[in-house]
Amino acid sequence: LCTGGPSPDFGAWLAEATRVGCVIQAVPDSILAQTSVHVQIDPDGAVNVLGTSEAVTSQPFVRAASFFPHTRGNWEVLQEVGLRMGHVLAGKGVVGFASVDIVFFENPNFDPMHVGDEDREPTPIVIGGDTPVDPRHLMFSDLRSPSPAMSSDSQDRWPMPISLPESRQADYDLAMQLKDLPPKPKTNSAVSMVLGVSPNVGASPSSHFACWVVDVDARLTDEAASLFPLQFTAQLRLDSSTGHFRLTTAAQAGDSVDAPEDDADARTRWALVSRIAAAPGLERMSHQALFQAAKMRGVSYDLFHNIGTIFTFLDVVHSLFSLLTVDRTPETCAKRLASGVSALMEGAAQSSSGKAGAKPKVSAPRELNPPESDNLLITDVQVALRAVQKRWVEKSRT
Repeated sequence: LCTGGPSPDFGAWLAEATRVGCVIQAVPDSILAQTSVHVQIDPDGAVNVLGTSEAVTSQPFVRAASFFPHTRGNWEVLQEVGLRMGHVLAGKGVVGFASVDIVFFENPNFDPMHVGDEDREPTPIVIGGDTPVDPRHLMFSDLRSPSPAMSSDSQDRWPMPISLPESRQADYDLAMQLKDLPPKPKTNSAVSMVLGVSPNVGASPSSHFACWVVDVDARLTDEAASLFPLQFTAQLRLDSSTGHFRLTTAAQAGDSVDAPEDDADARTRWALVSRIAAAPGLERMSHQALFQAAKMRGVSYDLFHNIGTIFTFLDVVHSLFSLLTVDRTPETCAKRLASGVSALMEGAAQSSSGKAGAKPKVSAPRELNPPESDNLLITDVQVALRAVQKRWVEKSRT
């Protein structure tokens, strides 16, 4: 429900929903990841996948930050969904940016008995059976009957037959048609197992996971917009085969890591971007005092190694900020962003008590009773980061 502000109670929200309408989304059980794939649709209908992201929530469906790329989910599935949805939107005349939200969850129809069946090779077609003949499976396809060489005179005198019996001509035509057909997709690939193969739509019983498309935004979302400063600042490019972000050739020349050129892990970078959040007390600090306090607490960016933290949004008048962290692993990204958020919170708290930072000479007028706001708070970002770090700690123990 899109409104100008938060509703005071459920009754007011219900009255507004009755007046303007609302959209109800289905929510599967056992959600594993809330991911998004971002695409760009050209005027000629071509669809380009820009990248993927994964939501980090402080509470259900309240996004506090986003990983680039996703840490859970399957790149092939996300890429296929992005391309399919992009072509559908292009057919409807949409040009520009679009984001597709996809949730991965445990497949309720998973059957361990089907896992072995999917891994088996397909049974060859029996010769003489009722199934169509595939030339690739014919036992004697490369054998030929020996025959003497024929001179040009004998060929003119005894022409070769140009037709087959009617019973064999049909088999020959069918074999030639099957030969020209494109190869069938593998039934045990990640895309076919999670998305299904026509006419069967949905996750296969042999797949542990399933996915739903829960939202389509035909606009430039905040996550999609974050891809451009991320790639510019960290000198990254999307690897279309894996979905990871790799350092460009120029960035690799400046990196001091002595790793071979074919070492993809050394050239891989992950990013974690926080949503715009409010930090009470930040309005009492000047930009100079804020940057000095952040630098003293290690909030900086190393252009030589393309690792660190920067501000993607800062409004000290309204106490709003957003941070971008780049590192070699998702775990270190979360730790680095948590340190940056804690540094801002400590600086804002000290400025409120008058211990650090000077008040700005000109401050915005403040209302005695400010209206309620649904802005994300800095504490919400901290809660989300703690939940992510706790998940990795529990995973390492298991």
